[in-house]
Amino acid sequence: MSDTETKTVLVVGATGFLGPALVEEFAVAGFRVICGVRSPDKAARQCGLPADQCIIIDCNEDLDVGTWLRRLRECAPDVVVNNVGIANCFGSQSLENVNVRAPLALFEAVRLYRTEKMRSGPPREYLPVVQISTTGVGWPDYERFAYPLTKMMMEEALATMDELDWIIVRPNVIFEPGRGHLLLERIASFPLVFYIGRAYIQPIHCRELAVGVVRLVQQIPASRHLVFTAAGPEALTWKEIFQQSKQALNKHWGIFLPAPLKLAQLFTMLVQRLPEGILRRLGIFAKMDPETMVMMTRGSEADNRQWLRYTGVRSLRLFESYDAYGQGPEAYGEFIRRLREEHLTYGKEITKEA
Repeated sequence: MSDTETKTVLVVGATGFLGPALVEEFAVAGFRVICGVRSPDKAARQCGLPADQCIIIDCNEDLDVGTWLRRLRECAPDVVVNNVGIANCFGSQSLENVNVRAPLALFEAVRLYRTEKMRSGPPREYLPVVQISTTGVGWPDYERFAYPLTKMMMEEALATMDELDWIIVRPNVIFEPGRGHLLLERIASFPLVFYIGRAYIQPIHCRELAVGVVRLVQQIPASRHLVFTAAGPEALTWKEIFQQSKQALNKHWGIFLPAPLKLAQLFTMLVQRLPEGILRRLGIFAKMDPETMVMMTRGSEADNRQWLRYTGVRSLRLFESYDAYGQGPEAYGEFIRRLREEHLTYGKEITKEA
């Protein structure tokens, strides 16, 4: 496929927190984006795409390879990104269905679809799949927690699919000013801030992650099986995260107090009982439960050098991100635009090396 030909990417899990950023960055890069979502109306709100660029999926129910194969034939993607993943169960949802069985059926369908296309015409360029995982799979005791356990189950299953060209991306805690589950700009306005745990994490900016995924798809040649740890440039405790966001937003005064885990879990559960509309206005896109709070207190430091080397993206510090956000929408928009345009020199050498 020539560089001038428009490629199509299927993003499964296009709503929520990371999904809209992936959709936007693929679109900015010139891809035609198909959104796999449970609610097209929700996708239209969050991603701003017309209905004909959405297909209805439900990873709690869509466990049949044939179902996914029919969808692939209809939308004819050149790239498939699986961004679906839940950290906890609500209602009839099953972590194993959503995090393992449905993605596995999707990737098996990709394998069959690719074989079909190769038999029916000239050899097609590789059809890569991207699996969004979590750095939690690297915990020594990850099996204690259902979320990283099911993500590792999916990774292990994907690793056996030698015929596919796959990329696994393991992001650390993801943040972006103005949206998401951290709400740091709101916490920064509080004179009294409670934090939990003293472990270090390396939060990664949502846009850095999305831009990096697009560049991986654009730059990595065929016959690649790669795993990337996508982490931010600095290891911080939750207290330091709150302190930096306050300082960046010129909220210099505040008292920081450690909070017992049980109290934090209770508060979170009460917040989650608010109506979905209110949660969305608050910028909360992810459901949390007591186990999720425990996972957030776990340390999750990582080496991000391979991620930076292959993507060529500039790693964004939390302070500079909130500093740009605090200067207003135009300044923050320019901040993101520069991220898209900047490309570290060593990132450009990957294709040559490969």
